[in-house]
Amino acid sequence: MTLNRNKRGLKIIGLYIISLVCIFFYFLMEHYNVIFVLFEKWDLNPDGKFTTLVFTGLLQYGLLVVGICIFSMLSFILVREKIKSE
Repeated sequence: MTLNRNKRGLKIIGLYIISLVCIFFYFLMEHYNVIFVLFEKWDLNPDGKFTTLVFTGLLQYGLLVVGICIFSMLSFILVREKIKSE
């Protein structure tokens, strides 16, 4: 019983860490144009600016949505379980 509870606790902590890492990388990409600079220097990319903006936008907002969804869904599930147990 305690072993399952410990595994569950580690999974919850791991999911929160993944969520925070996704949100951190979103803010990192928002403030630094690393991907845009790399794609501009790449000679094989003929439509450099459009492709870069689309790729960067999808990646950034994908990270933000995944991070916020994991965080909010996990918090909702934990709060609901706490209310049911009382």
